[in-house]
Amino acid sequence: MSLGKVLGLMYMILSLFFSPFFFLIAAQTTSVSGAAVVLFIIVFYGIMGVIAGLLIGIIYNFIAGRFGGIELEIEAN
Repeated sequence: MSLGKVLGLMYMILSLFFSPFFFLIAAQTTSVSGAAVVLFIIVFYGIMGVIAGLLIGIIYNFIAGRFGGIELEIEAN
């Protein structure tokens, strides 16, 4: 669940960078307010990030359980 939360937040933050472009496109092509479209896109990206994070976590746990997980070796210099 934590991977879903993290990816959801990351997708929402990422969508903030693209929202000015969405606003410009929405303001010219739709009858819906550009601000409403931007708000919808930010929320939609967040929800899709949570869903993607949950699916990635489930798939990773399934594969790691069968074949072994990722192993890290860290050496102090």
